[in-house]
Parts: sequence; C-alpha cells; structure tokens
Amino acid sequence: MTSAVLSHAQHVPLLFADIKGFSSRSDRDQLRSREDLYAELRAAFTDELWQLCPQEDRGDGVLLVIPPDLPVQALFTAVLPRLEQGLGGRRRSDPLLRLRIAVHAGAVHRDGHGFAGNAVNHVFRLCDGEPLRQALDEAASDTALVVSEVIHDSVVRAGLPGVEPTTFHPITFQVKETRARAWLHVPGDNACAMRIARESAAGTDEGRDRDGRGGVSISAGHSVHMNGAVVAGGDAQVSSPPAPRARRWRGGR
Repeated sequence: MTSAVLSHAQHVPLLFADIKGFSSRSDRDQLRSREDLYAELRAAFTDELWQLCPQEDRGDGVLLVIPPDLPVQALFTAVLPRLEQGLGGRRRSDPLLRLRIAVHAGAVHRDGHGFAGNAVNHVFRLCDGEPLRQALDEAASDTALVVSEVIHDSVVRAGLPGVEPTTFHPITFQVKETRARAWLHVPGDNACAMRIARESAAGTDEGRDRDGRGGVSISAGHSVHMNGAVVAGGDAQVSSPPAPRARRWRGGR
C-alpha cells in the first residue's frame, strides 16, 4: 500500500483486477505473474497517477482506490485501453497474463489493516461473478470488465466523452448472499459480451419460472414470458393454467 491515508470514509471509485488461472500456477509462476500484473497496471495508469492511487494487494489481484478528484471516465478512456494494449503485447510471453476487472464506487473505510466497507465487498463479488469469468474464458481479448450499476449510471449511461454505452450489456450475478445487476464490457469483442448477457437474462428467466414468480423480462433474440403469455418473434401465444378438475359428488359425507 502507498502512504496515502483515508482518514474517514469517503465515496470513491474502486478498481479490482484479478489474474485468471492464478491458483493453477506454480509458486514461481505465481510470483512472476504478480510482478507482471503490477508492471502492467503501473504502465497503464502512468507513474504519476499510480502514485496517487492507494493499493491493497490481494495475492492473485490488486485493489486500487481511485482519488475522488480524478475523473473516473479516465479509467475507460485511457487507463483500461492502455492496459488491454499492454497485455496484448505479451501474447508470446510465459505465463500469459489475462485479467478480470471490476469497477464500483461507494463509501470506503481505511484502518491499519487496509480497506473495508460494503463497497469493497461488492467490487470483489463483482469480479468473482460467473458472467465475468465466462467472458474472459471465451473472449478474444486479454481483459473482461464488469461495472456496477452505480458506475454505469454515473459514467457509462451518462454518455461521457469516450465511453460508448452500447458496448456495456446488463448481466445478473450471484456470489454468496449478493445477487445484483451489473454491466459487462469485453474490449474488442462486443459479440462475446452480448452473448453472455443474453445467457444471463435467460438464466434469470428460468429461475423465475422455477420459483413460480411472474414478471416481464426482455432480451434481444429471446422470448418474453409474462404471467403465462409467451411472445416470440412478434407473435403472442397465451397459455392459461389448466382449470381445476370438477369434484365429483358422491353423496353422503
């Protein structure tokens, strides 16, 4: 960690980067991967910005606290593109370095042991969600990114310069007791992000069907289920629950 100190809880952006396949590597390769991770992040942030961001090592990843006075869109317009480019140049290196990245913002506390708070918990769970894992497994890129709804609303959907909202796709994830919506972005492989978002929506629909809960869910290329009605390809098919069987009167009791 750097010497910067948060004297009290501050609402700040958080970035967590996690190395894919870290635990399957030998001790030697894990150590090398950690050195490479820090080198690539420092290059992507630039030395000056890197020194301004307090960091907490997480073994197979690193948590960065972004100063509240730094425009958070710079992560999407400058830092993350540089990181993807830098990782792409390592394709012939051994071991390969590919990263799952999560970005969130919230109240963050710091004590003598590190950073804490629900916002910190949430960014870790964002990064551990199955949709992000699947995205990096299937993507052609070396990074896959998920952002929380807080970040999506304040940065992505706001249409800030250099951030393209149409490349972020809604997903639902569940890690431990946290179940929430987030937004998936895969640099240079929008088709991958769209496919996983559709699968995430379909999985949510199936879960609702099993639970017996109704509601409406809409995703491109998928049917819409609404309380027994199915709309597919523009055609509506309405199915009603079977009528209860008439009870036969047997007389007497």
